[in-house]
Amino acid sequence: MEEKAKKEELPVLMRRRTFLDYCIGGGVTAWAVLTAYTGLAFLWPTKSSTTEEGSEGTTIALSEIPVGNASKISYKGKPTIVVHTQEGVFALSAICPHLGCLVNWHPDEKQIACPCHAAKFDLRGNVLGGPSPGPLESYKAEIINDQIKIG
Repeated sequence: MEEKAKKEELPVLMRRRTFLDYCIGGGVTAWAVLTAYTGLAFLWPTKSSTTEEGSEGTTIALSEIPVGNASKISYKGKPTIVVHTQEGVFALSAICPHLGCLVNWHPDEKQIACPCHAAKFDLRGNVLGGPSPGPLESYKAEIINDQIKIG
């Protein structure tokens, strides 16, 4: 009898229903905060995206990209592929317009291809095949004094 009396005397810290109410309330609060943050982040652009247009170009040493090769760089905060061929130097966005995958240079075919869904582009960024809805964004690129200037 003594043991039974001791069990009844122990305080109840939290009932199961109260605990579940706290868990559900915390989940709803977290969802609301994340939704508000995402909405505000969408409405107010970042500093880098607002200053892109006025920024200077980028230069790369010509020796870094031999003829027939390509290199991926960051230009205006975006991945960019720079291709050096016998025809000249080409700078294109490395982001496929279809689903945003990073494209690669294929020197054998002299094409840029997306590894995700086989979209193919020429050196000017025009679509040659695949599901891409439009061309790659191109940037001005030229060779000046053994330097590749983009922008």
